Amino acid sequence: MTDVSSLLNIAIISTGRAQSYQTIADQICRANGYKCPIYILPHMPANIIIASQYDIAFWSHHILHHVNQIKFVYMTVEGEFMNRHSWTKIREICNRTRCYVPSRWGRELVEIYNVKVQDVIPHALPEPIPDPPKERSISTVYLNAYYIFMCRPFAVNTCIECERKGWRWWSEIKREFPDALGFVSGCTKVEGTMGYRSTTVEDVYRLLGLGRVYTNLSTHEGFGINPVMALAMGTAVVAWDIPIFRETIPESIFVPVDNEQKCYVNQRYMLEPGWFISRWGDINSFIKSVKKAMNTSVDYVSVRQKYSLKLYTKFL
Repeated sequence: MTDVSSLLNIAIISTGRAQSYQTIADQICRANGYKCPIYILPHMPANIIIASQYDIAFWSHHILHHVNQIKFVYMTVEGEFMNRHSWTKIREICNRTRCYVPSRWGRELVEIYNVKVQDVIPHALPEPIPDPPKERSISTVYLNAYYIFMCRPFAVNTCIECERKGWRWWSEIKREFPDALGFVSGCTKVEGTMGYRSTTVEDVYRLLGLGRVYTNLSTHEGFGINPVMALAMGTAVVAWDIPIFRETIPESIFVPVDNEQKCYVNQRYMLEPGWFISRWGDINSFIKSVKKAMNTSVDYVSVRQKYSLKLYTKFL
């Protein structure tokens, strides 16, 4: 039977709730010339699923019920599950349709649990990308969400060591660089920052291009597209020396890590509890590296080529 959706170049996409997944969905469609209605999980049926492993495990019953209609799953791997039953669900999905992940780090992790991965396809830079600024009057910029988790499984309260994006050091960055600009997505308030929401891709690039250095304070990522976007604007990046950043943003200046905390993801995903390792080092060393990076040049052309939208043509 002919697949009418393929003839019409239509792909129905269901994503995780985060805006980043919806952006990825839009860019995959742009790269392949598809018209794509984009919905939020658990909307089914769908031809493409784009979400974190936690979302996919949580909605696995709905996904498996319609798995024969799914062209592929693009799964961001963020950490571990607290029980093997969750991995069994992921494994069953990936045995019945193509599963892609955006990092080698993620592939190595899921393959420990015999999850079949079709290929590693990194997140591409969203388009359109504006030209880098000719002058920068701001020292540093940081743009990210705000997430905080628990230091113990099924705990009631969160802990500061599991504040994943590193905003807990922003006051020290701001003290050293008074003109530093921090942008927090959503309604969360961090002292010395500005909130933003519903911002266009071009506007995000322009915000990332305001500073000479992007202070990538995040202590854990499944990929981390923001520092890649900063590099694509010619902004130098300073980051904690963790494996995912060594893979995705090797052009960065890295700060050694000597602290780690096991963090639990179990309030939103009570049925699929998970965990990840948050790693960081000395914030004073980080600040010294930011000062060192102030006059660092970035080959933004090569970054744009490496993470071009052509990556997404490998899916369909």
